[in-house]
Amino acid sequence: MGSSKRGKDRRPKQQSDHSKPFLHAPVILERRDRTEVTESTSTTTRNAENTDIRLAPKPNNASASTTPIPTQPESFSNLTGTATTSFFGKQGKVPSEVAHKLLGESPGHFVVGVVGQQGVGKSTVLSWFTQEPSNAFPIESPESVAYSRHQTSGIDILISPERTILLDTEPLLSSSVLDETLRAGSMDGLHPEVWLEMESLYNLVFMLSICNVVLVVSEGSEIDHAMVKLLRRATMVKFNIPDFPLIPPASFGQAQVDTNYYPDIVFVCNKCRDWEFQWRKYADMQVILHEAFMDSNLKTSGLVSLEKVLPAFEGVEHSQNVFFLPYSPNDSMPRQQQDIWNVNDRSVSGIESFETLMQALREQVIGAPRRPGKKGQVSEKDWYKNAIKIHELIRKSEYIADYVKTVMKMVQK
Repeated sequence: MGSSKRGKDRRPKQQSDHSKPFLHAPVILERRDRTEVTESTSTTTRNAENTDIRLAPKPNNASASTTPIPTQPESFSNLTGTATTSFFGKQGKVPSEVAHKLLGESPGHFVVGVVGQQGVGKSTVLSWFTQEPSNAFPIESPESVAYSRHQTSGIDILISPERTILLDTEPLLSSSVLDETLRAGSMDGLHPEVWLEMESLYNLVFMLSICNVVLVVSEGSEIDHAMVKLLRRATMVKFNIPDFPLIPPASFGQAQVDTNYYPDIVFVCNKCRDWEFQWRKYADMQVILHEAFMDSNLKTSGLVSLEKVLPAFEGVEHSQNVFFLPYSPNDSMPRQQQDIWNVNDRSVSGIESFETLMQALREQVIGAPRRPGKKGQVSEKDWYKNAIKIHELIRKSEYIADYVKTVMKMVQK
């Protein structure tokens, strides 16, 4: 996962700010025989404020156990927005009650989700929507990369300090997810490839139904045709799914339930090499995406633009939401290879740094207009309750079931 120097420099300052009142205590009380216990207690208290209480060190002295140390409930340890919580488990099972406790009751909600295939950097990109990317969503470990395993299972949730709800999903169309299910689960008699597409559609339709903005992350500057096709299919089967099924439409001044909600879609081309930052490639992708979604209900234009940051990309014909990102400076893959394209040397390549471009992308996405009227005033907790119901409706969707049956007949021929 990428992390900036600012994130690293911030922690020592925070520690020093918290440590001052505790370090002076032994001197004032003159209890030299318990200096070590006091230091351990201060460390534990400081960790309880900034991290999960389970990570706090135990006292070195057994006598310290007699002194009660205030603790926080586990459900409140993630309120600072520096650790993730499971939102849904594998294959959409077990919604997390901890996630519900993290959400607020104040009016308004804003949700940003990320989707994409395995290894494209979904978690890395989404982590940079927080103040401390290194403490946000876990990225693929070297072991996971070596064994072609996916890192995220199900859907993880994190609340940023700006009260943006961030949703990280397991990879779509992933052979690793399929392999895991073949080893431990059941496919209900479906062909493996059909089952994988069905699960990917479930997850994608769910994200399209509950998010304000969905980031579609791919690797490099070439179009991910598999994701484009999956998006079009998801739009086709996303039918009769209400946006807030638990809230009467009369509360919004409507006569009937709204089943035509679609979020903004942003195509993020991550891990681009220096030579891929070309006006022609950017313009070609604009044309392809415009033609692919010109008759779609998805909102794929008008929100994000690379030319707002890099003037060299001005003058394209269309305004599709396309954004190029270079390799993250902490990405392990280019470091293991010879840096023939200068992906880690910004002074040589002449391209803006990952941090600069990522900050620009974040500002444009966070600046997206909220839903108008009373729907934009639905609280985070009410959004969560409706999201659970939407997930149930999608899993029982007759349209997805009919599509799967049709595909199975084609496979069996």
